[in-house]
Amino acid sequence: MGLPFWAGVFGLVLSLVFGFNAVREIRRDQPGHARNAAMIHIAMVSVFLPACLIIIATSIN
Repeated sequence: MGLPFWAGVFGLVLSLVFGFNAVREIRRDQPGHARNAAMIHIAMVSVFLPACLIIIATSIN
């Protein structure tokens, strides 16, 4: 478990935090910049989260 594993774990945790905050902001249901940014963050998390899981899975050996 070297650097790629821990980079994947760090990215996974960071992605989960961004996703959680984005969902909180979307639930507030107030139009504006923060809601638009939250929508973009959800899209980024949906791409970044599987990538982190792949990095973790391939670096376990």
